[in-house]
Amino acid sequence: MVMSVNPGWSGQKFIESALPKVAHLRRLIDEGSLSAEIEVDGGVTAETAPRCAAAGASVLVAATAIFNDCGTIAENITRLRESLVGVGRRA
Repeated sequence: MVMSVNPGWSGQKFIESALPKVAHLRRLIDEGSLSAEIEVDGGVTAETAPRCAAAGASVLVAATAIFNDCGTIAENITRLRESLVGVGRRA
């Protein structure tokens, strides 16, 4: 798991320096032919989720992006899922 916010409370801004860490972990996992998931927790939104996935994350933890007053929970989940359509890992 890569924390992409400072642990403690919901709604924090995504820490950009988490993306190179995800990419580094993905390279290590792939080079070692290991079976492991990379999870990103914190600041995951429709804007940051595709970048996390492209860096190599396969599990995303989203709270504020889902539980907010910008839409219903279902609408917010759909928005997050749609942001990931067509996103593949970088080679």
